[in-house]
Amino acid sequence: MADADAKTVGSIEELLEEVRRDFLAWNTDTFPWFRGEKQRTKTPLLPVLFREPGRHDENVLLQRFRMKAPSLGLQVIPPRDHTDEWLFLARHVGLPTRLLDWTEGLLIALLFAVYDAHGEPRKNEDGATVWMLDPVALNGLSAPRPTHSNAFPLPWINAPTEQPSREEVLSWLIASADDTIATGAGYSNTAEYLTAIRASMLSNIGALNVRRAWTQSKGSSAGEDGTDLPVAIYGTSIHPRISAQKGCFTIHGIREEPLSQLVVDTRTLRQYQVASVALDQIRLDLRMAGITYSTVFPDLDGLAMDLRAWF
Repeated sequence: MADADAKTVGSIEELLEEVRRDFLAWNTDTFPWFRGEKQRTKTPLLPVLFREPGRHDENVLLQRFRMKAPSLGLQVIPPRDHTDEWLFLARHVGLPTRLLDWTEGLLIALLFAVYDAHGEPRKNEDGATVWMLDPVALNGLSAPRPTHSNAFPLPWINAPTEQPSREEVLSWLIASADDTIATGAGYSNTAEYLTAIRASMLSNIGALNVRRAWTQSKGSSAGEDGTDLPVAIYGTSIHPRISAQKGCFTIHGIREEPLSQLVVDTRTLRQYQVASVALDQIRLDLRMAGITYSTVFPDLDGLAMDLRAWF
């Protein structure tokens, strides 16, 4: 998406007005997601893992994290085999992953736009921007199939299985009982038809890229496990900050490019640039609205960020 498609806003009121107008134009019941970032960046909407290509080995990072974390985070450590929860936890404590953080809260995204990752006010020359995403529309691009508003794939069914589903079993039984079904469907024999039934079963796109995170290694030539475009998923609230931030995620698959380049239509993704002259007033307005770092980081770190910014 080019900057020319972005809208410029100068206040919280203007941002709300523009977002409301665009959301109504989308004509969807799917609740939008938001993300706040620095405006002037070479890596808009790109997960940390891919911002310095080749620097980190994702598989090694995750395996070592799972190995070392249990004694340090006793209250939030998931079971060892819950790989999706380990991925969400790793991202939320700062480990580079293929996850990109989003929020259901527009003002929370605005907070992350006007402050940097350390809780410092964003510099005027860096600028601030807020993105709005239709997550179901993104999933429709990632894996074209029938979709429903506010319906998302599950990320934790991430182990491939050779066991047939109940739908497959029913189709196989019907086809096995009547040889004419296979020929009527254009297949030469029943075995060929049964193979086609299995191939037609849709994979769980919510788990494909999670599995990719745990199986791909830097420099490896492991297959093409994963989707071409990112997938929008709800993560398990394994850490209190995920709940406080109304967190949700997109997870990159095969293509390690910014989402803003992979998705260029404004029906799925919109950008709102914050006028630099408005940053100070917006930060004050957010504080008066009760949206501060200690709101989204409900711990001592968040409190310290607030106090450092105010005094």
